Order: sequence, then structure tokens, then C-alpha cells
Amino acid sequence: MKTTRTPFALVAAATLLALAGCSGAGSSTSADDSAAPSQAAASSPAATATVTEQSKDDACEIIRASFTDVSQASSTISSSDPQAALATFEELATKVQNDFSGITNEEIAPLAQNASDTLRTYSTFLQEVAADPNKASELGPQVTALQDSFTAAGEACEG
Repeated sequence: MKTTRTPFALVAAATLLALAGCSGAGSSTSADDSAAPSQAAASSPAATATVTEQSKDDACEIIRASFTDVSQASSTISSSDPQAALATFEELATKVQNDFSGITNEEIAPLAQNASDTLRTYSTFLQEVAADPNKASELGPQVTALQDSFTAAGEACEG
């Protein structure tokens, strides 16, 4: 049974590496990027009264920070520990969902929400593959949807 899960872990790691390629959107200022989600969270209570006040740059800083997290998570995936890979994807999906919920910019918010939802769907898919390796045949469309959603969010922040 362990041999059927090893390909799953490799698929999970490969997907994170592919998504990390989407993280090149915008400038890279890692000190600022890591602070962006907490800054957005700190301003969220004040922003609830006027949700549409967030600038595109502020929204994109949240996107960039989350893309950096995705990229860094790819280095923690071990092909020898499928359960740890599942846990990493679940944690990543929850973190991205929390980060992206702070995006209120009218242009960026729908793209961020789509990327978050697609990552959550992919995390669920990986759990299904772990339970039934025969579902791995559905990998292509899942990966494509995930890459497309992250690319769309990243490209919106490039301009």
C-alpha cells in the first residue's frame, strides 16, 4: 500500500513546484511580502466599514506573500511521507484562504477568491487520491485549474 502512495506524494510535490513558478508575479521584496498578510489583517477591522477602499497594490502584496508561501511550502514536501504532504496542502489551503479573505479590491478579490477556492478543491482532491489512487487519472484537469487560477491572480498584479 505504501508504494501506491509514494507517487501521490511526488504528484503533490510536483504540483507545488509548478505553482511556485506562478509566484514570479510582481516585485519580490521578501521582507515586505511576509509582513503583508499581518498588515492586511491588522487593517481589516477598520476596512469592514468601507470594504472597497483597498488599493490594488495592497491586494497584490497579499497575493505575492501567499505565492511566496506556496513556493516555500514546495521545499517541505517529502515524497516519503504522504500524510505530511496532505497536511502541508491542507495548511497551505487554509492559510491562502485566510490571507485572500483580506483582499477587498474589486479587481483582485474575485481572482484571489478563485485561486483560494481552487487550491481548497485541489487539497480535497489530494485527500481523495490518497484514499483511492485510481483517482490520480483526474490529475491533469485539477493541476491545470490550479495553475490557471494562480496565474490569473498573478497576472492581474503585474500590470
